[in-house]
Amino acid sequence: MNARHSHFTSRALLVVLGACLCAQAASAQGHWGEGINIAGEAVNAGLGHEAEASVGGTFTSGNFRSPSMGKTVWSTQAQAAATSAFEDLYLTGVFGFDLSYGKGMMGSMFSDPGFYPIDVLEFTPGDKVKQTYTIGGGFAWKNGSRWTPGATASFQGVNYAKRKDLRHTTYRQEFEIAPSVHYRGDAFEAGLTGIFRKDSEFITAEQVGQAKADSYMAFLDKGMRYGTMQVWDGSGIHLNEPGVNRLPVKQYTYGAALQASYGKLLYGDLQYTHSIGEVGEKGYNWFRFPGNNLETKLILTLPGDGMVHKITASYEWHSMENYETVTEKVTEGGVTTPRLHGSNIIYRHKDMSASMQYALGHKNGWRAMGGISFDHARDLSTLMYPYYDDDRSLHMSLNAGGAVAIGRFLIRGNVKFIQKIGEHSHVVDVADASLGVKEPPTRLQDWWDREQEAADATRFVVIAAVRYSFPSGIYLEANTFWIHAFKVVLISGNDRQTSGLKLGYNF
Repeated sequence: MNARHSHFTSRALLVVLGACLCAQAASAQGHWGEGINIAGEAVNAGLGHEAEASVGGTFTSGNFRSPSMGKTVWSTQAQAAATSAFEDLYLTGVFGFDLSYGKGMMGSMFSDPGFYPIDVLEFTPGDKVKQTYTIGGGFAWKNGSRWTPGATASFQGVNYAKRKDLRHTTYRQEFEIAPSVHYRGDAFEAGLTGIFRKDSEFITAEQVGQAKADSYMAFLDKGMRYGTMQVWDGSGIHLNEPGVNRLPVKQYTYGAALQASYGKLLYGDLQYTHSIGEVGEKGYNWFRFPGNNLETKLILTLPGDGMVHKITASYEWHSMENYETVTEKVTEGGVTTPRLHGSNIIYRHKDMSASMQYALGHKNGWRAMGGISFDHARDLSTLMYPYYDDDRSLHMSLNAGGAVAIGRFLIRGNVKFIQKIGEHSHVVDVADASLGVKEPPTRLQDWWDREQEAADATRFVVIAAVRYSFPSGIYLEANTFWIHAFKVVLISGNDRQTSGLKLGYNF
């Protein structure tokens, strides 16, 4: 299964943590706070100003982890966000900084393993440092008419480095702009948002001193841990080639989203994006990976006797193909240039997820939530014809949680149970046996087996946070994330935890 859509990526765990702990706050933002249309959010927001600033830190440990995760990870964060709603103008802004230090790390050289369909792995455990900068903001002009324009923009930069051979420095940038327009009728509202996003990342690697006989090998993963194993500066790895001394990746995403609501009862949105990605530069484009993504959700809000019921149904579908190009270096007049002869599709990925969530908000301030979701993924590797590898899986997750205020304490918690449904379908076969090909493509089988065990393991997740708010607006919060997996054989442990402290100020 592609790590990008696995249940076992660190990125996914952080998203779950944030979603579960902040679910009760999201419901207070109204329907339009659930989407990306800032103009609709502005029209439905009340007047006033609010801001929050916080600093904190987390510590992560435990052996239920992918091979690219650190044995232990220390992290510090600083964040600030503000919203100002005037009669004619709506403004938002956010800033964040995260510094993480991981020990005993190896594997992927990318800052977000699994985000792209290729990967480069190294095999010397060492310490890694990652710095993440985030800044963004938006505005909407409430001009007194039925039409409200607005736009948001965000930027994120990541510096990721390892200082033990095989050394590498990775730089990542993400930029997104989303112009929006909102129409407000008597009971019906509608909105339209354009989406443009660019993400890019490049890896520079180096070796200091003389390498040992069997040291500093690297593996270029071309999907499902099939690929090329060579010395790190070999021509098949693309980390250090004449004219291109780094591995660059870039991706452009274009799309649009539609939103609509009927009073406070019903809200729905539909979003589609198409992406175009490539690996390489200066005419050396080794891979191309187009993709498509569709997301939709429908929210029904029903008021009751001193409480509000909210039911959310959502669906997401994603597809991606990776093409490896056939390039020849041609020298004419002493000048060497790349010449493209064609491309072969080497990897396909499709996944879909569907979920149903229920949330209850009481007038006394307590909230409860629960839901169920299904995730199906299919990966197909056709790296070397006639061999193919077809991998399919289906997982179900159940979650329940809530929040309650007791005096100046706010207690939030969520539990989640994830399990594979049925058998994990995995077929490795030959499309045409008459060709007589006997050697399959190279694969990191040990890594693949451990990642598959992690993705398929039945596991239980507990997320909890306790916040104490002082009269001055300052608060102190302790939070924890704990995951326990059952019947793990290949991975060296069953547990993984993240514990943190945060000091913040609301004003």
